[in-house]
Amino acid sequence: MEAGTSPVIELKNFRYTYLEGTPRAVEAIRDVSLEIHRGERVAIVGATQSGKSTLVDALVYLLRLGSGQVFYEGEDVTAPGYDRGKLRREIGVVFQSPDAQIVENIVGADVAFGPTAAGIPAEETRKRVEESLNAVGLSYPEYRLRYVHALSGGQRRRVAIAGVLAMRTPVLVLDEPTAGLDPRGRRELLDLLLNLRKERELTLVVCSAGLEEASLLCDRFVVLDAGKVVMDGPAREILRRSNRLAELDISLPETVNVASELKKIFPDFPTSLLTEEELEAEILKHLGAG
Repeated sequence: MEAGTSPVIELKNFRYTYLEGTPRAVEAIRDVSLEIHRGERVAIVGATQSGKSTLVDALVYLLRLGSGQVFYEGEDVTAPGYDRGKLRREIGVVFQSPDAQIVENIVGADVAFGPTAAGIPAEETRKRVEESLNAVGLSYPEYRLRYVHALSGGQRRRVAIAGVLAMRTPVLVLDEPTAGLDPRGRRELLDLLLNLRKERELTLVVCSAGLEEASLLCDRFVVLDAGKVVMDGPAREILRRSNRLAELDISLPETVNVASELKKIFPDFPTSLLTEEELEAEILKHLGAG
């Protein structure tokens, strides 16, 4: 990022307690401060109950927030008169369960829901629906009139993503994007997201319990533990701390697991490898050197 650029999203000393003031109060986020700049691809990573989903809800103001804690393009989202509708148009979220955000029975109608509600003219909405369905690998002529309930889980997740893409939000947040998918569905969805990342100038935030998918999609990792940021930095830098990540119950990419085993044989073998191609190249290098 360029020096001096302002963050698109900023959290300042953000705290959040569920059921605050009751005997069942649970502190989910504890004094988190972070900045996300336009065009960044950031993974929010942590084990169960680390606070990831609470952060997602805070980004789109689904929680009762305290003032001066969450900012979008420098504006406090809790300020009197702040346009919360604008925030929905700027930050698109695909939640962990796609059924939680699919509101229509027919695929095309569901993808059109957001633009229609935003007052986009009918012809422009139809164009966006076609582009978005095609972008997620669901052919517009084939899928636009299908019933959502007849689709597979992976296809419903694609419909949810298409609905967000149709809004053309500059920020895309994905909460556990591959949860519940079989290996084939996971691979297909990752390929889709990788293509979208290349084709669109998106600010991408991915929340995940593990680093397998995050390492393919994101350049920066923010690691949460018990509601606090315990690591924040470039992906390769964080992956070098594999022992600490394992202590935090965060699953590592298979490339890192293999590299860690190879390091027992080759002490200088790097463990911060992001792709299978990088792993293969290092293996060949070390075998050749041997």
